[in-house]
Amino acid sequence: MDRERNFWIVGGDFRQVKLVEMLESDGNTVHTEALEKGLPSLAKKSSSMDAARAHCVILPLPVLKDGLLNTPLSDKEYTLSEILDQLHPGQIVCGGLLSAEVLRQGSERSLRMFDYYEREECKIANAVPTAWDID
Repeated sequence: MDRERNFWIVGGDFRQVKLVEMLESDGNTVHTEALEKGLPSLAKKSSSMDAARAHCVILPLPVLKDGLLNTPLSDKEYTLSEILDQLHPGQIVCGGLLSAEVLRQGSERSLRMFDYYEREECKIANAVPTAWDID
C-alpha cells in the first residue's frame, strides 16, 4: 500500500466488522461507531474529530432502517443527521442502497455520496452472507 488511509465505519452488521479487520490489517487507521457488539475487543468510540479526518466514511447496507441508521450491532439509535453533521463538505461517504432521503441529506451538506451496492460485484458477493441469514 502506498500510504495509509483513514476510514470511519459507522453502523451495519458483521460485514462491516470484517471490513474493519481487513482495512486495519492493510495498515489503515479505522475508527468505528455503532459496532460495539461486533467489535468488543476493540471497543472503539469515535469523535467528530475522527469523522472529520476520515478519507472515507462507510455507512451500512442498507443505510437506513425504519428511518434510523441501520445499527444492529449497537444498543444506541442514530439518525442520519447525527452522523452526517460531523462531516465536512467534499468528504467521501459510501453506503449501500442510498435512498432519496440519504442522497438529499448528503447533497445538503455537499458530501460526495457513493452507493457501493450499485456495483454488480457487491450485489453478487452480498448474496452469499445474505443467504446464510435465512432460517
